Amino acid sequence: MADQLERITPRFDELTQRARLGIDSADQYNELEELAQGIARDVLEPFRGNAGRAARPPLYLSADGTKACW
Repeated sequence: MADQLERITPRFDELTQRARLGIDSADQYNELEELAQGIARDVLEPFRGNAGRAARPPLYLSADGTKACW
């Protein structure tokens, strides 16, 4: 697990460096956000295993997220 997390470090360092340089446009902001989301997915993956989806996701989920139906 530690090795998987350690492999993310260069990408996180790149994100931090690019953010320090400043964000000049909405496109650049969106690009950094996508990079951050990819890093977040990769951080969670060792904890969740290779199964990225629920085995039995609900058929219905209410808009407020408080009710579900299987």
